[in-house]
Amino acid sequence: MNNLNMKRLTQIILLAVITLIISYQSLQSMRANTWYFNALNILKQPVSLITSEELKLAESAINLSTAKEPTHPHYWQLSAYIKMLNLAVTSEQNNNKLLVYQQAEKDLLKSLELRQTWSETWIALAQVVSYQEGPTERVYEYIQQAKKFGPYKLDVQLGIIQIALMNWQRLPPKYKALYIAELNLTVKYGYKFYQIFDVAKQVDALPILCLSLKFSPDFEAVRTRWMFKKHCN
Repeated sequence: MNNLNMKRLTQIILLAVITLIISYQSLQSMRANTWYFNALNILKQPVSLITSEELKLAESAINLSTAKEPTHPHYWQLSAYIKMLNLAVTSEQNNNKLLVYQQAEKDLLKSLELRQTWSETWIALAQVVSYQEGPTERVYEYIQQAKKFGPYKLDVQLGIIQIALMNWQRLPPKYKALYIAELNLTVKYGYKFYQIFDVAKQVDALPILCLSLKFSPDFEAVRTRWMFKKHCN
């Protein structure tokens, strides 16, 4: 075989190997995406209707996604969410809350390694770390990152308010100032503002929220609505 034929054969083999690698990676990506949507579809129903068995199926599905394609930030974000949701559903039986928080934190940090500009991931990380540490400086830094990338996103503002409410008894002054500022921003979202009552109920802080809304002139319109009267009167 002359040099020209040898060169051509080498090129053909190299091209075949590259094609096989690309095909394999594409197949892995398709499989990972399928498992991701399997998990997502389970979570589309109301949280109150999701059973612990369904959550186990969702967790298994997202674990397969992250194993097959570990460079996809959405998968790690959903993995952390499922862990926290599973903890909420099985809170009475689960004695390893700290471990779950640490695992969720790890997933969120992995997601942020792959994509740093998603504000929802930053505020989720702030919430998870606040469950472990309270209103620390690290949590505050994560909040600032969330505000940097999503200053007008309702999910970010509700997350900040939740962190403040559940740590109210030991809240530093700068956190209280942040809480008031976010409360004033959130009221501009119209009917979506009333999600705030659900947030307060989740952390058993409805009385604190009601007091915050009762006296400021900025919330005069809120106080005339039936949602306020339902929860705060």
